[in-house]
Amino acid sequence: MRNKYESIIALGTKNNFSNNLNKKIRLLNTYCLVWGHVVFFFLCLETLIGSGLEVINQNTITFDFVNVKSLVTHFFILTSLISIVFLNKNFHFKWGRFIFISTVIIVNVYASLIISPGSYIEYYFLLISPIAITLYEKKITSYLFLAIGFLCFLTPYYIYIVYPPEYVDRLIILETACIFLVIHLLVNYFKANNLKYERLLSLERDKVLSDKIILEKQEAELHELNEFKSHFFVNLSHEIRTPLTLIQGYTNQLKFKESDKENKQKTTIIKEQCQQMQDIINSIMDLSKMESNQFKLISTPVDINVLLEKHYTNFESLFTKKNINFTFNNKTLETSILVDEELFSKAITNLLSNALKFTPTNGTVSINTSFNVNGLNIDIIDDGIGINKEETEAVFKRFYQVKNDITKSQGSGIGLAFTKSIVHAHNFTIDVESSFGKGCCFTISIPKKYLSSSTNKSSVKTIGIIDENTSITTKKTKTTFVNKQPKILVVDDHEQMRTFLKKVLKNYDVTEAENGKEALGKLHKNSFDLILTDYMMPVMDGENLVKELKKQQNKTPIIVLTARTDQQGKLSMLRLGIDGYLHKPFLEEELLINIKNSIALYKNVKEFDNENSPETLKSLNEYADKFNTKITSYINKNLNSHLLTVDSISEYMNVSRSTLNRKVKSILGQTVNQLIQEARLEKARNLRIEDPFATKKEIAEAVGVTNTTYLFDKLKERYGT
Repeated sequence: MRNKYESIIALGTKNNFSNNLNKKIRLLNTYCLVWGHVVFFFLCLETLIGSGLEVINQNTITFDFVNVKSLVTHFFILTSLISIVFLNKNFHFKWGRFIFISTVIIVNVYASLIISPGSYIEYYFLLISPIAITLYEKKITSYLFLAIGFLCFLTPYYIYIVYPPEYVDRLIILETACIFLVIHLLVNYFKANNLKYERLLSLERDKVLSDKIILEKQEAELHELNEFKSHFFVNLSHEIRTPLTLIQGYTNQLKFKESDKENKQKTTIIKEQCQQMQDIINSIMDLSKMESNQFKLISTPVDINVLLEKHYTNFESLFTKKNINFTFNNKTLETSILVDEELFSKAITNLLSNALKFTPTNGTVSINTSFNVNGLNIDIIDDGIGINKEETEAVFKRFYQVKNDITKSQGSGIGLAFTKSIVHAHNFTIDVESSFGKGCCFTISIPKKYLSSSTNKSSVKTIGIIDENTSITTKKTKTTFVNKQPKILVVDDHEQMRTFLKKVLKNYDVTEAENGKEALGKLHKNSFDLILTDYMMPVMDGENLVKELKKQQNKTPIIVLTARTDQQGKLSMLRLGIDGYLHKPFLEEELLINIKNSIALYKNVKEFDNENSPETLKSLNEYADKFNTKITSYINKNLNSHLLTVDSISEYMNVSRSTLNRKVKSILGQTVNQLIQEARLEKARNLRIEDPFATKKEIAEAVGVTNTTYLFDKLKERYGT
């Protein structure tokens, strides 16, 4: 009923109408509803009283009590009110309010002069002015209706006299006019105050909404910053932990009884990794100094040709190794530029490192130099994965990383920011042109005033390392013996890490893969006794590799060896059913024990598979699936009960407690208690996410745990929050 009244009151309002207009429309609809109910009430009351008196006096109902004039008036009122609501519904509010006030005036005049003259009905004309004030904006309109109301009030006394002369003589017109005016002014005062407070409220509401928008924006920025920070530190951890692993590994392998040559190779790698870590830390520190204006440039004239050719030579072998066509096209021979050579070299190195990282095998990278009207340009162009146009400006922001398969596992997001800081410190400019999938062109523009040249602009020097028409063929020799060593597939994007792991796994037949996609290709052609994979890799990371292998029902044991130390990453991998998860830097002995145990277990699985027919294995798998579905559905169904125990489950599964534990352990790899606890923790975590305002007690009850402190300690231990 309430909803019906609210819908009638709201007829004719619109969202695009002003708040003031909507309020007037609602008010007019309310007047109509109230007056309609009053009329209906009096009709019922007159009917009941008249019928009752006729029954008492005449023992019958003749309806002689019906006043035709009154009935016609009531019918006229109801018809008018319905018409007004209909007009409002069709957005004719102005006509609606005019008809309403006209109806009030006509009905009161008719009632006071014809239906019930001398009954003081004319005092209802006091309402005309307040009604006009609430329905009209202009003050002149309300004063006009005040005058009309007052004149109508005087009609029964002076125009159509319905009272005895002594009543008319007693009426003091001035005092009566004052009463009308006072009521008018009071209503007008309250309306003005109401409008004032509404404006203040509107301003406050707008301020609150504005603050809300700002807070939501800040919250979104904080969330993005938090994600960004998390991604940065995970990547930075990966960048540093890999060199640490190699340093620790090769340090442990140093034996002074070995030849100097072997020790020199190991110490060289150790020095390289130490230098890599130092470069990462120095870049962060230098960037910080540059942005706080604490860095001083030491600029000297440097031959641009010599500088870039040195960088070309340093990167030549790296690009060759990746089979990338790398060229240096120099059109600015014998030109010197005024730069801090050490810092500017870092900027060029960063750009070339990015080109190497983001350009696929068989791609092309070039360094081009050329003159223009404003000075000299250095272009570093690649046909790699490219950058979305909307992200081209953001790539120079500190710690920003474009989201792609490569940045998931590599980089710290400081290289380009550092490069831009170096370039701007020299008063040069750097720009990037790119689109996704079409490569990048980074351009460093050097103004004329920083050049000194005696150039031969017609001469061009081009250096290339891979000719497009040259094909490289490698002859493979066939081995005539069978290698009985267990076969391990090592999946890691870091070349030196793969080299180190091959040394650690010298007693195994090791095959290498740079990422998950390459690993899947090798698994398609060969079988292995174990897969040792990194977590964070470009193209396809370790998690997606494991998911794909499980999807293919590949039973090869998998050990994840990663620099990622957060619990969430570890748990997500363990849920996929891997056989081990080790952090870098790791103990060689621990890794070898894990590998040995996993291969031994896998050997037993293969022997079992070989001893049984495919039909038997299929039957066993189907049984395991049914068993898993049955027990997990029962646990989830009864999770809110603290009576959910190993005994209750064994009774439901119709097996003994020991048999249940043995089957669950063999099929699901967990004990029954671990299974129950895992389900409760998972549900509790989901409940907290779904309803952040739920109390700890409510969550504990929902998962059937009586000890709230214990539950939330376990949640913190399990998920870190």
